[in-house]
Amino acid sequence: MALFVFDIDAEGRAHEGALDRDVPEGHWRWVHFDLAAPGTVARVGQLVSDEAAEILVQPETRPRYLALGETLILILRGANFNPGQKADDMVSLRLWAGPELVVTLRNRPIFAVRDLQGELEAGRLIPGGPGELVAELTERLVDRIEQVSLRLDDQVDEIEVAILEPDCPPDVLAPLPELRRASIRLLRYLRPQSETLRKLEARPPGGFALPQDEIRESANRAQRALEELDAVHQRLGALADHQYAQKADQLSRNGYGLSVVAAIFLPLGFVTGLFGMNVGGLPFDATPWGFVIVCLGMAVSVILVLLVLRLLRLI
Repeated sequence: MALFVFDIDAEGRAHEGALDRDVPEGHWRWVHFDLAAPGTVARVGQLVSDEAAEILVQPETRPRYLALGETLILILRGANFNPGQKADDMVSLRLWAGPELVVTLRNRPIFAVRDLQGELEAGRLIPGGPGELVAELTERLVDRIEQVSLRLDDQVDEIEVAILEPDCPPDVLAPLPELRRASIRLLRYLRPQSETLRKLEARPPGGFALPQDEIRESANRAQRALEELDAVHQRLGALADHQYAQKADQLSRNGYGLSVVAAIFLPLGFVTGLFGMNVGGLPFDATPWGFVIVCLGMAVSVILVLLVLRLLRLI
């Protein structure tokens, strides 16, 4: 079963349709499927060619565009705004469009499709035919990707400002690993998606009317979002380098402190070890002032070590 079927007249007004009914004269149809629903693969195979069906129902997809005569296949990714899921865990929209039919499939709910469905049910018009629907879905997917990109950019701005504050909290860089993973996941699909939209703009299928201005604008915005994400990824890398440098500096300071302490106590350890030997002939063992003399000697040795370290500018 399809999630919804719209029969859209020449004025762009959508009417509820059904797969078991023919498309009314003068209308074109939009069918939206849940790929995980039973019978979807077989039903899609009845609506489009075998070659197109094989591409649309693949379990793993990446953004791509393919022109098949007067039809096109467009596979895009969108930000994931489903409850309890991460926005960078992108959802896939598979689309086949011809002059009188548009078929879309999804694995998980896509807010861009859901919102457009609600607007069509409320009376919104799509007078430009299937090409305008393709452009509208593309624009909405890019809109949401831009939102996620700007949110990441704002988070990085906050971290960069916080680390420059004198009272910077110690856990300010704690979100850094997750932000880097998010940027990597987004770039994985946004880079080929930008290329896909450029190809759609440059080589639309013959006989299929696409609003080129809208496609061009979506391609430009996708490219801009890609560039912003690239910049965010590089800034996150710089912040990670800063974090590693801080840790290395802290370890270096700790190691230096331990080295100074070891240098101070090295002669003391030698003296205590020497006087701790249980043999005859040790100095001061026959005088009651022996312990005091040894202690004063160790104090003098500490002072001498500190002076030497100071002269060598090691402390």
